[in-house]
Amino acid sequence: MAVPNIQTVDLVATIRDISPNPTSDVSFTFVDQSTGEKSELLAHKLVLACGSSVFMAQFYGSIKEKEDSIPVEDSSMTTFKVFLDILYNKKVPLKSMDYQLLGELFYLADKHLLDPLKDAIVQEVSTRKMVTEEVLEGAKVAETHAHFPKFSEALLEVCSSYLKDNPESALEMCDNEEVSEENSLPLHRLMARANRTKHKSTAPPAPICSNCKHDPCLHGEQLTADNFVKGSSVSVDGYETGPGSVVYKTVKLEGSSVTCVHISNYSTYRTRDIATLKFCCT
Repeated sequence: MAVPNIQTVDLVATIRDISPNPTSDVSFTFVDQSTGEKSELLAHKLVLACGSSVFMAQFYGSIKEKEDSIPVEDSSMTTFKVFLDILYNKKVPLKSMDYQLLGELFYLADKHLLDPLKDAIVQEVSTRKMVTEEVLEGAKVAETHAHFPKFSEALLEVCSSYLKDNPESALEMCDNEEVSEENSLPLHRLMARANRTKHKSTAPPAPICSNCKHDPCLHGEQLTADNFVKGSSVSVDGYETGPGSVVYKTVKLEGSSVTCVHISNYSTYRTRDIATLKFCCT
């Protein structure tokens, strides 16, 4: 008889949300630079270590952290709380975060070697629908995080593409935003980038030949092992491919030999060297 599950609760959710105090063994402390107010976030070393090799080395490595209270000076408490929530496998909607928070979260992901989180943030930025009110903010955040090219370039690409497709939004921003170095320089650089950004082509793709399955069409070109297409119409090299020419349908390719059937008599099979055949697409 199998032993029944002793634990009937979601341990991670319980110790994170309901009662972290009795079981937590590490705290991260923060000081508000404007008010001097102190605050802390409680956590569990084992949970963090299982989520990040950096925390594993910090808490259980050969030169492990001796203090159980760790001051955090390179992140806001808000961003760090989101980061901890992710390590506890909480559902965190990236789409609800502004670009500044995403940039700060990307920094923490990079610092703690969490590539999947970095990829998710870049994916969110790359696919987010831009609006005029967020373009300048996005450009500023991208420039602030220029030392993270993957994040910065993704955000700048979204901003510049939006400006390229909506040039009137640049005039609107110039009219609404205060003229200052903080605003004018990022906007100028963004507009210059937009000018170099190519419009994404909206033209329909060129039709692919239904016979040779290639674009451009290979009509009159010699068959090879690389361009062979089963069921394509081919003619014998040396014959014209116009009316009255001898045309076959390819059946299979074995080595350099092509089995084909005469187009006017499907009971007549022939085996020909691939070098003697060419596509007949008209």
